[in-house]
Amino acid sequence: MSATSAPGATEPEIADAVAALLTRAHAGPDRPAAGKSGRRDRRVAARTRATATAAAVPPRDSPTPPAPAPEPEPADGGRPLDKVIPLGLFDPLEDPWRRT
Repeated sequence: MSATSAPGATEPEIADAVAALLTRAHAGPDRPAAGKSGRRDRRVAARTRATATAAAVPPRDSPTPPAPAPEPEPADGGRPLDKVIPLGLFDPLEDPWRRT
C-alpha cells in the first residue's frame, strides 16, 4: 500500500511502504535476460571497449613536451606581501554582545 493511495495511513503502513521502496531502489533497475541485448546495446558496449583500450595505449610518436614558458614579471613590482591577519572562528552559540 502506498501513502498516496491511503491519506489516512497509519505509521506502520507508511513504514512498510518506505521499506519496500528502499528495497526496490537498492536492487536497482530490472535487467533484461542475458543474450537479449539489442543492436544498439552491443554497439555501445563495443565503443566503450574500444575507447578504454585506446586510452590505455600511449601514442607511438609522442612529441617531446614543449619547454616551460619563462615566469612572467610580478604585477606588484617585486614588493613583499603584506602581513596576513587570521580571522577568529565563528561560534553560533557565543553571545554576540559579549566583548572580549
